Amino acid sequence: MRRDERKKDERDFGQTMESMGYSEDEVYAVYANSGNLPEPTAFPTHALHRSCKRLVEEAAASIMCPPEFIALALVTELGCAIGNSRRVKLKEGWDEGAALYAAVVADPGDKKTPAYKVAVQPSVKREAKLRSDYQEKKDEYQRELREYEVDKADARKDGVAAPPPPEAPARHRVLVEDTTIEALARILDTNPRGVFVVRDELAAWKRSMDQYRSGGKGTDRQFWLSAWSNSYASVDRKGRDEPVVLPKPFVGVFGSIQPAVLPELSGEREDGLLDRFLFAYPDSMQSRWSDDEISANTVGNVKWLYDRLMGLEAGEDEYGDPEPVLVAMSKEARTLFIDFTNALREEMEAPGFPARLKGPWAKMEAYLARLALIVGLCRVVADDATERIEQVDVLSASILLDYFKAHARRVYVGLYGHDRIDLLGEDVARLLEKHGGSWSGQPQDFYRTLKSRHKPSRAKDLSADVSEVARRSAALVFEAKHEAFVKDGGTRSTRRVWTLGLKNSVNSVNGEEEGSGGV
Repeated sequence: MRRDERKKDERDFGQTMESMGYSEDEVYAVYANSGNLPEPTAFPTHALHRSCKRLVEEAAASIMCPPEFIALALVTELGCAIGNSRRVKLKEGWDEGAALYAAVVADPGDKKTPAYKVAVQPSVKREAKLRSDYQEKKDEYQRELREYEVDKADARKDGVAAPPPPEAPARHRVLVEDTTIEALARILDTNPRGVFVVRDELAAWKRSMDQYRSGGKGTDRQFWLSAWSNSYASVDRKGRDEPVVLPKPFVGVFGSIQPAVLPELSGEREDGLLDRFLFAYPDSMQSRWSDDEISANTVGNVKWLYDRLMGLEAGEDEYGDPEPVLVAMSKEARTLFIDFTNALREEMEAPGFPARLKGPWAKMEAYLARLALIVGLCRVVADDATERIEQVDVLSASILLDYFKAHARRVYVGLYGHDRIDLLGEDVARLLEKHGGSWSGQPQDFYRTLKSRHKPSRAKDLSADVSEVARRSAALVFEAKHEAFVKDGGTRSTRRVWTLGLKNSVNSVNGEEEGSGGV
């Protein structure tokens, strides 16, 4: 991009952010942080089903783009193929479906569009078949309706009851692009299995929320927040008395967004919509002509896998509505799942864990289960295996989750930058680990011992910072008190002493063996 073009893009984006209520400092932070992002991790194609792995690798080589551009759309699509037919049971009262909200973050010209179009071909082909079937049924309905009008007129002449009218066919869907919430609700009402929503530009998707509401505000954003967890939703229809009631709306979302407009997706930054997204944010790569091609066999195998997942039938509740079948975890898979979820919580509680990441990390438990369900059911339908989530499925899901965690860090650092207190907390934790989990001594000694570029310039200012680190972290204990001591010569006096410890470490203040790491 030429320098003058970049300056224009920055100016236009800055005006957009400021119109959304962002301050000049926040606008500047996006650009200041863009060159200070954590390194991206490579997408783990080996964690995908073998058919998907092959498609992702062949398409990436052919298109000359990062493999996650294909993989993220494909995994989301396969989750939508499962839809409301299955949920994984974690314990009584907690089960998860296969819905993902996913976004690729990349600059214009990085081949996001041709990549995702390869991935969503199974949905495109099924949508075309459903459209053709509907047209045939609609033509037949129109013929039956004409016959009904004749029969009704004859019945009136003969003084007998008219026959029942023909039933209009439902328009079945699997793929939706540009739509309003009201239209989407109608689609979901006749497609309880769920649909796959694809938006090439997620920023436009976000801007379209509530665009028909007075003042630009309404319930669209709330719908997407609820749909992520398949929670009950009721959508009012314009000019109608009765709302569309959706007991278990299932929607998977995939799209792309440019780094410079990520703040638009955040919007009302405390409502958690951004936290619900899995991100792929790779570095740009050089793209040249490639003679590599995607084989027809590879495309066919993925379509076959998609169709097999679509063939999974749902159960039925007491009212005759579709009810997802609960898929159990094996004992080994459940043990591994518990280990990984506990590790997620420990990570969130660790000193220095960024406060901004606690929102997305809180959703990672659910995503671990959802990814295990998608990976597991791909294995089940491909191999005609017992319908159960196995240890290998949870392990594959955890590998994928590690990728998404790393890229969430890139996104959030790009948006909000590094927090000095969080970085200081990491350095404090490293010092305590070095000293066996705890430290006790005078503040000035701790200041000298702490090797950190993020500590304040004066020792007396460190107390407030360490207190804030402890407030943010459930794993850090910090106590400051005065203790009496006797000076040389017998004079009694007091001195300030700090005690710090990492909970559950062997030598921490709450551990098995209390000790001192002071100097």
